[in-house]
Amino acid sequence: MVAVRQPQPQSYDAIETEQVGAHVVLTRMRGHLTRALAEQRFEQFRSTLMQIKQQPTWILEQLELTGFDPGAVSASARWFSAFKERAGEQVIVVSTLAAARMVAASLAFAVHAKISSCETLQEAYDRSGLVAVEPRPSILSFRPPKPG
Repeated sequence: MVAVRQPQPQSYDAIETEQVGAHVVLTRMRGHLTRALAEQRFEQFRSTLMQIKQQPTWILEQLELTGFDPGAVSASARWFSAFKERAGEQVIVVSTLAAARMVAASLAFAVHAKISSCETLQEAYDRSGLVAVEPRPSILSFRPPKPG
């Protein structure tokens, strides 16, 4: 007898960055992070970061991140360098993955940025100074791509 697998909801990988406050940039990661995905979404991050007029704070929300490839670490180093070039000093990581928090801490240390970890997005908003702002779904779509 052959076991029949029930169809599972299709997961997808995504990175979206948006400005959520005058000095706060939020990057949300979902699924499995690869070098190609990090490189593909870098320009969106950099252009959003360029809109911040004062020292930016970066919230890195990874609650839906399921894992990452080793090559994604070196690609992510470029993100941290761009953040530091804009005089960014504080990175707030929201993640349940200890390995992802460790990588973020190592990259932040390399560019001399302060890093902290939060359990919820609301806690990260509070820590970044957006106390009165409610976390909301991203203004950017996290809908899966249409089948080709």
